Formats: sequence, structure tokens, C-alpha cells
Amino acid sequence: MSKINQRTRCSLLFLLLVSFAWRVQGLANQSLWRDEVDAVYFALRNLRETLAMFVRVADNGALYFLMLRGWFNLVGASEFALRYPSVMASTLSVVLLWQVARRLVFVRNTDARHEPVGALILETPPLEANLRPDRPMRFGTLFSAPLLAATFLALNPYQLWYAQEGKMYAVITCLALLATWFWLTGIERGGWQRWLGYLITVSIAMYTHLLMVLLIPFHLVWFLIAWPQSRRQWQGYGLALAGLTLPYLPMVWWQWAMLTTSEHRTGFTFVPLRETVRSLILSHSRGFLPSDDLLPLTPLFFLALAGLVLGVYEMGHTTAKPDAELSAWRRFLLVISWIIVPVLAIYALSLRQAIFTERYVIWIAPAIMLLLALGVQVVIYNAGTFARWLAGLLVVYLLGFWLYVGWQQKTTPMKYDLRDAVTYIAQRRQPATLLILQIPHMQYSYRYYSGDFSVHYLDGSDTRLGDWVGGLWTNDGKSATDVDQQMQALTADTTELWVLRSEVEMWDSRHLMDEWLDQHGTVVDQAEFLGTQVKHYQLHK
Repeated sequence: MSKINQRTRCSLLFLLLVSFAWRVQGLANQSLWRDEVDAVYFALRNLRETLAMFVRVADNGALYFLMLRGWFNLVGASEFALRYPSVMASTLSVVLLWQVARRLVFVRNTDARHEPVGALILETPPLEANLRPDRPMRFGTLFSAPLLAATFLALNPYQLWYAQEGKMYAVITCLALLATWFWLTGIERGGWQRWLGYLITVSIAMYTHLLMVLLIPFHLVWFLIAWPQSRRQWQGYGLALAGLTLPYLPMVWWQWAMLTTSEHRTGFTFVPLRETVRSLILSHSRGFLPSDDLLPLTPLFFLALAGLVLGVYEMGHTTAKPDAELSAWRRFLLVISWIIVPVLAIYALSLRQAIFTERYVIWIAPAIMLLLALGVQVVIYNAGTFARWLAGLLVVYLLGFWLYVGWQQKTTPMKYDLRDAVTYIAQRRQPATLLILQIPHMQYSYRYYSGDFSVHYLDGSDTRLGDWVGGLWTNDGKSATDVDQQMQALTADTTELWVLRSEVEMWDSRHLMDEWLDQHGTVVDQAEFLGTQVKHYQLHK
């Protein structure tokens, strides 16, 4: 590749600094939710139990939790420490997208020097050489598709949310981009180092999240789209695919058994394809903003439509030596298939076992940002001066809107406040006093937030948790009589108790336990937190 010009280098550095600052600011503002607390627990429990996840049926993220274990031993297990790896992975994704985009979307000039090696042109001309005479220089650097796509990814509120969450979703986005970069450079130049890097990256991704195995069919589709140029590197790619069978073997037997059984074995509900597409569009366009108003998203939809309809025209407008590189329509199909293939694959799997949730395919986001960037180029470089300035305003609006949504996500409490609820109880309750956790799984949140956030927070957690029981699960059809009998047994030896309630409908949708407590006790203390309630009862004995 040619040297990056100074203007692009400075723009990338500035963008990376902004991306990091935007992600790290307010990182510990919100409480951990249950899945994040689980991540700490899985990382710091007995090492043998965590290692067993590598071969245990349907256990997900074993390598991620093992990585967290090493990280926690260096810096502690605070909320900030848990979420910081996501910040770094999401920030790295910005520059990785730029690197991938300049191989897929970069518009080359016929007068620039190129050196065809392997399947693709390797020598990318300086950005200035890519501008047609009618393209003003002031638009060139600012609105080049690679840099613009990276900017979109940096400020997208959906990416921001998972960049500030202590789970693996920002990491798998980064790994998907890295694997794609290895794949592209392997197809371009060949070399065992690149294919080894691809094999290692995909293997890591699979053990970071089980569904990252979809990278294999995704890149296989890319190989077919890039044919016949990709044929020159079939041996290297074939060996990488053969190598991937080894890390995948421990998963094959139980995944096949799960797909072939008629028994429902996941906790998900089947989502029709139309609703799947709709939810993905809304997630990637407005993050977690709780609004049904689609009007603010009109500029985004316009740019995406322009990229979808005319993106192939823009990508191929000034390409050089078409016999030595992928044609424009093939590169355009690579971008589009990046969005379509993972979604269709997870939908096809869900026809057997429902597994869809938006975050499982978060790694399609880079392709969406590329499509938006293409839409901007279509308008700016193929219309009059007024349209160019209008496109610039649309970009400013979109980035401003995403900054607003991101700020709302940062400053508006959205995750259930287990932190303050546990702290409230721990400061007022004696461990010998009975504690009812509405969902028994909240014991891990109590252990974490009543501890010292060190790697040894589990030590002594049984003592801090004290006398406790799980709330009654009544969603199996229990009657009021059943509830009375069980509650009488649970409270036979106590005259007071505390209750920690959260996500009650998952456990007791008819609130039968609450009704029993209100009938047989008096509330002497209570507190309300976001999505969580604390009550202290004196029982009538």
C-alpha cells in the first residue's frame, strides 16, 4: 500500500482520540446488569469451572471470561475495569474499519500508479489522486468513504452502548473486522502469515462467542463472490479452512444435536424475518433511544438508500485496470453480503432453535456504516454544488443526532440499578435476617456489590449474603394455596425479612408472593431504584 498522506493520518489520529474519549467518559455511570455481573463471576470463580466451559454444552464466551480473569488480576474487578476492554476493542474497530474500507470502497483513479499483485490492486494512490476534476479538494479528505465509515462507527450509539458494557460484543465486532482484514490481505497478497493470522483470529472469535462460527460461511460466500480473482489464493484459504476444523470440533457434536432435536432448548422466542430486519435497522440507527418516532432517522434512511441503489456506480466510477482487481459490482456485493449473510444464517438456525437477538450479529455494523458512507459519496460526487452542501448538512445532522442519542444513553439510567439496591440492603440488614431474592440469580449481584471489587470478592460472600432464599417461581401455574404453603414454610423461623425485587414478571408475573407478604406482614422500610425495589417486612406472628 502507498503511504498514507499526512491529512488522512491526522484525521485518523483525531478520530481515534475522539472515539476513545467518547467511550471511556461515563463508563461506570450505570450499574452492572445481571449479565455483566455474571461476566465477573465466570471470570473469577474456581478456574477449573471456567476452563470446563470450553467443552461444556452451550456454554458461551469461555475465552472472553478467561481473558477477563487475567485482566482482573492486573487491575481489580471494578465496574470500570470490567468495561474497559470493551472500550479498547471498540476504539480499535474504528481504525480496522478504515483499513477494511479502503480495500472495499476506495475509489481509484485511472492515472494513479498501481502494482497488481495476486488478485487485487495493492498500491492505493494518495487520496488526492482519487478526486475527479469536478470533486473539490475540501470534500475529498473529509468525505472519503473509508474515513467517513470509520467516523460513523465511532459515533454510532449502538456501538457506544456495547463499548460501555462488560460483555463480549464490542470484542467480537473487533475480531470480525480483524478476520476480514486478514481475509482481504490474504486474497490480495497471499502468504502463510496472513492465513495463519486469519485462522487464529476466527478461532479466538468462536470461543469468544459461539455464533462467531458464522464467520466461516460468511467469508466462504465472499470467496465465491470474488471468484475468479480469489482462485489464485485458494490453497492458502483452503488450508485456513481446514485448520479451523480443529478448534471447531469440540462444538460440533452438541451444536448438531441441538439443531436436530425437536425440543426447545434455548431461552429465546422465535422472531420472524421481517421483525428481525426491523429490529436490526432500529438498533443500528438509534441505539437504545426509547422512542417510536422515525422522523429523526429520515436522513439516515436517505443516505442508506442512496448507497444501496447507486453505491455500485460510485465504487466503479474511476477504477483502474479492471482485469487486475475485483470489479465494482463484486466489491459492492461483498459489502451487501456482509449485512445479509449473517442475518440470514442466524434466521435459518432459528428455524430449528430460536437464537436471535440483535447483539448476536452486532458485527454487521461496519458494513452498514460503509453503506452510509457510499450514500454520502453518491450525493456529493454525482450532483450539483447545492446537493453537495446538502449532503454535508445531512452528515452533520446524523452525527449530531447520534451524539445526542449517545449522551442520552450515558446520562439516562437504563440498566436496572442493582448497585444501589444491594448497597441499601447491605448497609441496613444483619446477615442473619432472612433475605428473599425475587430471582435467585441475583445472589451474584449481591455478592459482587456487597464486596470490595477485588479479585477475591467471592471470599466471604456467603457470610455477607447470610440467610437467604430465592423467591417463589409461580409462572409454572402455582395457585395462591401453593404459595401460602411454601411461604409459611420459608418464613416459619423469622419475624422479619428483606425482599430484593427485580424483573418480577420473569419469575412471578401474577405477583402472588407480593400479595402474600402484604397480607402477612407490614412494610417498615422500602426504597425504589430503577427496575429494582427493596422492602423490609415485619411479619404478623
